[in-house]
Amino acid sequence: MESPILNTGYDLSNRASIRQYMRQQRTTLSAQQQLKAAKDISQIILSQPWFQRARNIAAYLANDGEIDPIVLAEKAKYRGKQLYLPSLHSSKKGYLNFYSDSGKKIENKFGILEPDPKQNNLISAKQLDVVFLPLVAFDETGGRLGMGGGYYDRTFEFLRSSALSKPKLIGLAHDLQKVTTLPLESWDIPLDAIITNKGIYPGQTRK
Repeated sequence: MESPILNTGYDLSNRASIRQYMRQQRTTLSAQQQLKAAKDISQIILSQPWFQRARNIAAYLANDGEIDPIVLAEKAKYRGKQLYLPSLHSSKKGYLNFYSDSGKKIENKFGILEPDPKQNNLISAKQLDVVFLPLVAFDETGGRLGMGGGYYDRTFEFLRSSALSKPKLIGLAHDLQKVTTLPLESWDIPLDAIITNKGIYPGQTRK
């Protein structure tokens, strides 16, 4: 189901306007709807060969109505995969570190929980096989609109200029967050795919 954003008075060419509308839309989902979406997206991902081969996986702790990868994360750990979570880089502003999801969590400056660097193991972003990342909106060509901080874009910029085939970057969203087209910027890192509770949308080719 495509978002009715065109009929709301919001400007589809304005990234801030899209963010405002989509954040509002996803927070209207009930707890039951969120849980069903979490189960549905988990079922889709678990059947993918690239997920079955992956060893080191990064997810996120859902916030602000984001689709929750918690069901997927628990099933991944049950299958023996190593789960990591993003944490704001302590010395490199605007970047992320990834720590194991095994120890204490603390709130960052945005009030979002993240692994405590003192009690969790650090892994290099290049050692991750798959990274599941949240988004605010996406389009049919695999374009992603995030919260605007650019943390994932900076952290995985190395994928643009290297021959590395991993990590695979997979955006997760509710299907209602889809729009026809997004105004993308040159720094937006392309995703390998976007997966919703309804299915898989192909990503963009990296240049």
